[in-house]
Amino acid sequence: MSEISSAVRNLAAIAAAKQLLAKAEAAAKEELSAELKRGTVYAHTAGGEELGYATVPKPSKPKPTIEVVNEAELFAWMVDQFGDEVIETKVRLTEQGLRSLFAHIESAVALAEPFDPTLPPGVEVTIPPAKAPTPRFTPAKNVVELVQGMYFRGELDLDEVLALEGGDRDD
Repeated sequence: MSEISSAVRNLAAIAAAKQLLAKAEAAAKEELSAELKRGTVYAHTAGGEELGYATVPKPSKPKPTIEVVNEAELFAWMVDQFGDEVIETKVRLTEQGLRSLFAHIESAVALAEPFDPTLPPGVEVTIPPAKAPTPRFTPAKNVVELVQGMYFRGELDLDEVLALEGGDRDD
């Protein structure tokens, strides 16, 4: 086999391994997510060396999306609430005016549980659904050497990790 053919074949094998690893990682994270609702779990070699740790963070709080849908209705309220320096003569909200409005609405949203703040006229707020926390794994700095050592000592079966099926291979 030529060097080019061998290199291309190796790239194909690497691409397949990446796909298998991504699938194996997703399955492992799904399994972890089913068992660990929140917290941190450390992984160690049989010799006690730290391989890294998996973390499931607390759920993130969704940030509201604020949209001015009718500036004309909002202007009088803004002048009354924040003074006339928040509006330019073009009859547009200034950047400072928008920041003041958004800060006001965000604090009203934060205080209103469940969400039902009194909004100024011409403004709508939508809150996206919260994202479910997903597991993350942070490897040790020397994880490659540690995993290679585990493999060579027979502590790790890569066929099992990659979910490779098909029985025995001929060496």
